[in-house]
Amino acid sequence: MRRWKKLPEDDSGVSTVEYALLLAMIILISVSTLGGLGVEVNNIYLVIDPSFPDR
Repeated sequence: MRRWKKLPEDDSGVSTVEYALLLAMIILISVSTLGGLGVEVNNIYLVIDPSFPDR
């Protein structure tokens, strides 16, 4: 019974959830940024590619 009374006072798991949410946001931002960057690099390559001679 004491364990249930202490439960609202125990906030050790809260920081784990906060870190997990922070990590999820960082991953989401990284994936979206790298995805957009990949498209831009591909477009640059498609513009430059015709200027190279064929072998």
